[in-house]
Amino acid sequence: MRDASRLARSGAGALALAVALGLAAPLGAQPPADHKAQTDRQSQAIAVSTDPLHEAERSVVRVVTISLDAVGQPVSLETGSGFAVAPGLVVTNRHMVVGAPQAVEIETFIIPERDAGGQAQRALVKQTWVDADLALLAAPGVASPPMVIAEAQPGKEATVRALGYPGVTDEVRKLPLTEILRPQEPYVTPGSIALFSAVAPGGARIDTIFHTAPINPGNSGGPLIDACGRVIGVNTWGAGEQMGDDGQMTTPQGQFIATQASVLARFLTDADVKASFGAGPCVPASVQVLQDRLKSDETAIAGEKDQLTRVETELQGAEVKERQTSVALSIVAAGLGALIVALIALRLRPRRRRGGAASTPVAPAPTPTPNADAASVETVS
Repeated sequence: MRDASRLARSGAGALALAVALGLAAPLGAQPPADHKAQTDRQSQAIAVSTDPLHEAERSVVRVVTISLDAVGQPVSLETGSGFAVAPGLVVTNRHMVVGAPQAVEIETFIIPERDAGGQAQRALVKQTWVDADLALLAAPGVASPPMVIAEAQPGKEATVRALGYPGVTDEVRKLPLTEILRPQEPYVTPGSIALFSAVAPGGARIDTIFHTAPINPGNSGGPLIDACGRVIGVNTWGAGEQMGDDGQMTTPQGQFIATQASVLARFLTDADVKASFGAGPCVPASVQVLQDRLKSDETAIAGEKDQLTRVETELQGAEVKERQTSVALSIVAAGLGALIVALIALRLRPRRRRGGAASTPVAPAPTPTPNADAASVETVS
């Protein structure tokens, strides 16, 4: 946000002294227990490295800018947020590093996220863009992993998260200055995209995103990420209290604004930064798991279909063979039947005599019958 988180002047000197001491021994000597805890956290970070939100958190840093007067006394201290875009390079808001108007010297430091490892590092401003309110810092000693910048803009109502170090969170927890200087995990607020605008607050022609993920002073320069953990914007503005025509003060709700990733990409290209860009729409890890499982299931189903097709083909072949066998058996049976009939017919056919003549039955000669007339004649004579 335009108003960076400012610590009380009474604490600025103590914080500046702590930072100065940190240059010789980073933020003072950490007790062994803290070192072991940090090692344990790094091991846990490796174990959950597949979580896009956790990966994004490790890339976020706290930015501390101290304004010094002519005699080297701190006159102002501001804290904000930033994120790594390449090894040893951090992006934040320009207004986070300009210092107080009366400053003669400005010192900027980077404090990494606790799971990223390392301590406070001095940073140098390499390049700025006034209209887009962007600044590129060089901090070679920072080991924060670079974030991926989304090339595809998400749709409206897409889930987004703002990451950073709002000062009010430190105040609510009443953290001492030395604790603020130590690596902390960033504050995360969820929301959705409300509006894409080609005009930034103040009228500059800068592509911006209006979203509903709450940000406060101290979130300045922190990333706005999508569900895949990719940068889609740089949180820069938030509507504060306004006085109406009637003299009444109003506090707008839900007016949180980030510079779009496309603007950040142009800025990094101009600065010749080899950043990582992610093409295509965001596919959350949970959805990707379901898609992979669906593809696996589809592959298994396709395999089962192929197996079923092969079985059906084999069954059809078996049926054809069975029909062919049945027809062949029928033909064989018919042939055998005809052969049997022929054999029977031959068996019943009359036999021929030897010599070749056919035997003809001869009727017996008739027995002679005495002639009645002759008898009678003989009697008369």
